[in-house]
Parts: sequence; structure tokens; C-alpha cells
Amino acid sequence: MLKINMDDVINVLNSCKPYLIGFGVVLVLAIIVIVACMKLEKAKKKFIRGEAGIAILLALVIVVNMICFGPMYSMISLATGNGTITEETSDAATELCTEIAEEGIVLLKNENNLLPVTENKNLNVFGWASTNPCYGGTGSGSLSDAYETKTLLQGLTDAGFELNDELSDFYTTFRSDRPEVGMWAQDWTLPEPTADSYSDELLKSAKDFSDTAMVVITRVGGEGADLPVDVSQVTYTDNSSDYKDFGDGEHYLQLSQTEKDMLDLVCSNFDDVIVVYNGANAMELGFINDYEQIKSAVWCPGTGQSGFTALGEVLSGNVNPSAKTSDTFVYDLDNTPTSNNFGVFNYDNMDEFAYTAKTFGSDEEVTTLPSFVNYVEGIYVGSLIQRLSRKWDKSQRQMESFLLMSQLQILVILPVRT
Repeated sequence: MLKINMDDVINVLNSCKPYLIGFGVVLVLAIIVIVACMKLEKAKKKFIRGEAGIAILLALVIVVNMICFGPMYSMISLATGNGTITEETSDAATELCTEIAEEGIVLLKNENNLLPVTENKNLNVFGWASTNPCYGGTGSGSLSDAYETKTLLQGLTDAGFELNDELSDFYTTFRSDRPEVGMWAQDWTLPEPTADSYSDELLKSAKDFSDTAMVVITRVGGEGADLPVDVSQVTYTDNSSDYKDFGDGEHYLQLSQTEKDMLDLVCSNFDDVIVVYNGANAMELGFINDYEQIKSAVWCPGTGQSGFTALGEVLSGNVNPSAKTSDTFVYDLDNTPTSNNFGVFNYDNMDEFAYTAKTFGSDEEVTTLPSFVNYVEGIYVGSLIQRLSRKWDKSQRQMESFLLMSQLQILVILPVRT
């Protein structure tokens, strides 16, 4: 059922206030005229009252039209399904998206001036993710099918690069779509052809095409889709029946075995390799220093609708990758307190704290138990706090703070000084 927000109603009335005041003035004047002509003879009185009524009606029509085509125009257009975005607005949004991407790409490594690529612009792009990159995170953000989405490969060709189509065809034939990772469903599979599926002919053709290779590694995750700290415990389909992409306890922000094999293959066939990490999260990137062939590395977070134009401009030298990392990219996330203080942990003695609530996005009611983390080193990892309640236990002289999170529901026990 549609609920009315009184704040919205008040805002709408305030936007219409000048027009309503104008109509009120006309209405008051018309009433004054009608009252003033009470003592006139009947014919004149009838004529004046008729004219006053016409004036009120005309003022009402004018005011309603001015409101409908003024402050209420956008709301009415959207409500009736006639809302449109002008080409000028669309172009401005595209330009802004590209500018944000240009200012958000980070140059992580560059040896022997491999970047920018200014001369031979033939480029072999390796990695299945090059054909299905990350455009954004999860949660409330999304792309629009009504407008063109600039792909990673299109961003490169727009910047003047000639790409090896045999490689991109190889990847799209392997799989054309990315597994869903969102608030309502998560398949964490990282599709990647196994190293032995690259034919000798394909590799020879690639080496004949260019001496330079680019490898794309992508990760997706965000609100409502916390990245797995143990991939073996989530939905994931291995790329090979001969081995597992991730061993027990291995997390999503390290290379899969198939990605490692692909990097070995590329670095054994090319001396100049560029790595593009496409994702929003701080990944373990120590591998870029494990191969002498990897001379350059770029961090390109999700680019939105048109931001991959910026990647091509950066690699070609038309745009300076001036951004800096906002977080530390550690070699081993398992050694950080944040990694060890993160997750949903269920205990078997929490029945007294069970509660019933509607699930997000539906009216279905479910009974659930709070999960919590005993934080170490005072480091907090979580989402927005929705509610904070406190309970004082004098016998134990402890304060229990129940932090109910949108993603993590956490019990923190804080000692109290006497």
C-alpha cells in the first residue's frame, strides 16, 4: 500500500505557494466585488457577480496550468510515464561519469615507462573479466539499460588501441554473462578459461599481433553482498574438475588458481605485461611484484555507465592517472585485525534475544537470532548503525551494547570502570 510522507506533501505545497497565493488574492478581490455590488440594481448585480465568477474560474484554470507546467511538471510527467531526459542532460551525465573515472584511476606500478602506450597500440587483452568487467557495486546503485554502457574493450578502442579480437571471442565463447552478485542472490564464481584451453595457435597469433599483453582481474561485491572470507563456504563453481580455484579458508580478494595459471601463461609468453585490477575493494596485489614481466599495474574501480572511456585515455597517455589509494593494499589480508573482526558469527545460546522482523524489500516476517563479533584491538568493521540499546547489569558491572546493523548484528561487551 502506498504511504504518504507528510514532509513530501509540505514540500510540494511550498513549491506551489506563490501560485496559490496569487489565486487567493484573485478570490478575495472577487468576493469583495460580489459583496460590494449587493446594493446595486438586480441587472447590474447579476452581471457583476457573473463576471466575478468568470474571473475566479479563469484564475483557477490559469493557476492550475501554471502549477502543472511549473513546479509539478516533473512529478506529473514521471507519474504518468512520460518523463524524459534531454540529450543535453544525458551528455552532461556521461561527461561527469567519465571525469569521475579519470580522477579515480590509480597507477600502482610503472617500470621501464611501459605506460603510457603511445607507439605500437596493438594490445592483447587477457582475462575473461575483460569481456565482463565490474561497472559498480551492489545495493542501491545500478546501470540503466536505456542508455549505452561503455565496455572496457570499447574504452580501449575509443582511445586508439587495436585489440586482438581472437582473444575476446575466446572469452565470450567460454561464457557470455557474469554470475549474479547482488543483494538478493550471490554466485561468487569467477569464470576463467583454464590455462590448457589456450591453444598453441591462439598464443602464437597473440604474439604475432603484439608484444604487449594486458591482464584484467575483476572483483564484485558491496552492500548486501559482503565479499567471502572463505570462498569454500559460499556458492562457487570451479573452472576445472582437476583442482579447486580456492582452498579451504582462502578468501575472495586473492587470486584464484585459474587466475594464477593464466598469469603464468601470459608472463611466460610476453615480456611486457600490464595488469588492470577492476574492483572497489583493496585486493591482495603482491603478485604484481612476483613476475618481472609485469611492469605496470593500474587500479580501475567500477566505472559506471561511461567511465571505461577513462581507462583507455589513461593507458594511452591522454589523461594523467592522478588518483591515490584510499586504503592500504596489504600483502596478506588474513594478518589484519579487520579481516579477523569481520563476518556473521552465530552462537547457540542466543535464543532469549530472538526477534521477528520483516525482511528487507518484502512483507515476509522471519524470526532470527542476533549474530555478533567480539571486537579485537578496538577496530570496528560493519555497516550503518540502525539502533543502539543499552542494558546495565550491576552484578557483572558491564555495559552491553547491542548494535543492530543493516548487515551485521553485533554484541559488544565493554568493561566499565568502578
